Amino acid sequence: MLEIQDLSFSYGKKKVLDHLSLTLQSGEILAVMGASGCGKSTLLNLIAGLRKPTAGRILLPKEVRISYAFQEPRLFPWLTVSENLRAVLTDREDADHRIAHALAAVSLSDAAELYPDELSGGMNSRASLARAIAYGGNLFLLDEPFAALNEELRAELCQVLRREIHAANASAIIVTHQLSDAEALADRILKL
Repeated sequence: MLEIQDLSFSYGKKKVLDHLSLTLQSGEILAVMGASGCGKSTLLNLIAGLRKPTAGRILLPKEVRISYAFQEPRLFPWLTVSENLRAVLTDREDADHRIAHALAAVSLSDAAELYPDELSGGMNSRASLARAIAYGGNLFLLDEPFAALNEELRAELCQVLRREIHAANASAIIVTHQLSDAEALADRILKL
């Protein structure tokens, strides 16, 4: 599914990734953990093509579709929650079904017509996660998707997310600071 060969990345003189190599198998969920500033989010951005490596290679098959839930929800403030999901589904005939399914999966069905500024921080995070689920990629990149959630909701959404990833026959890389999230969700843990 994904192969990273001898990957390095620097912000100016500050090296955050140094000769990282890893393979993500099809259907595998990998949790990435480590101290703040060690390159976890940068790794996801490199895989998504949002940044270019300083050295090394990232090999992805051409048919890979990436579902990305950023650390900050990055919702369009002028669109409702359902419209934010629809924005990534413009080419899908089953958009209504996908939106309803994704919102139900993260317990936001009642918030479909609300705007991001009408939601709590945790609800915005769940809306971002719903957008990634609705898009339905075969590689999920999830950057601290549960950071703004309480313990009970985190545990519930770990199970929901694991089920959704497996149902989509997808692989995933999730960045988290919580060992409990990594253990509940991932098949393997990488510490940077």
